[in-house]
Order: sequence, then structure tokens, then C-alpha cells
Amino acid sequence: MKNYFFILSILMFSNNIVSQEITQKSIIGKWKVINVLKKIDNPNLKDIVKSFNTALFEFKENSDFKLTTTDNSKLFSMLTNMTNNSKWKLNKNDYVINVGNQSDGYNILKIIIVEVNGKIIFHLSETELDLEVQKV
Repeated sequence: MKNYFFILSILMFSNNIVSQEITQKSIIGKWKVINVLKKIDNPNLKDIVKSFNTALFEFKENSDFKLTTTDNSKLFSMLTNMTNNSKWKLNKNDYVINVGNQSDGYNILKIIIVEVNGKIIFHLSETELDLEVQKV
């Protein structure tokens, strides 16, 4: 039982640290993918993974969102077309960035933000990709 309370207190303390660092203001800016951490075995998604290797996420202060890459595959082009003229908002309760607009309920792209060993990871729930990103 002591171990349970010890683990619970550590989780609460680390959750408090993360919640102080991931804010709407701290997200604003450009985030470059520096590493694709979780590879997808599906050969049909090989090109989109390659495109994400050079992707840049831009979160503007006015809530505009932009996703670009230097290696634009057909699937990635579809994703960037879907996110054209979209907005972003941060759900502070679960560290999720929702991309879209009011009419679609900010449901085009869902980015779960995780900090692991000082590294920021964007988990894209639609593709199951884990991207290590760095603010530029």
C-alpha cells in the first residue's frame, strides 16, 4: 500500500510539472520534427512517414495552424489540404491540441503532447505516429 501512495504522489508531482510547462503560450511557434519514434509497418503509409520526417507544425498566436513538409507525398498532401485554413486549440486538461474549426468541432487532427526525458513528443492519434519535435 505504501508503494501505491508513493507512485501516486510521484505521478501527481510530475503531472503538475508538465501542466506548468505546456500552455497555450508555450505551444505558439514552429515545431520541427527531428525524429519519427514509432514506425508504422503498413507499406501503404511509408510515404507519409517519410513526409513527417521533414514536417513543420506551426501554431500561430491567432490560433491559425499550418502543417508543411519538404517531402510532400500524396497522403501528406491530402492532410495538408484538410488542415488548410484551420485553427488550433489546446485542451489543458489532457494536453491535446485539436486542429480544425468550429464547424467540424476541431476534429481534423488530434495531437497529444507528451514530455519524456525533456523531449517533446507529438502523438498523432489518427496515424499512431510518435514524433519527437523541437521548437525552432
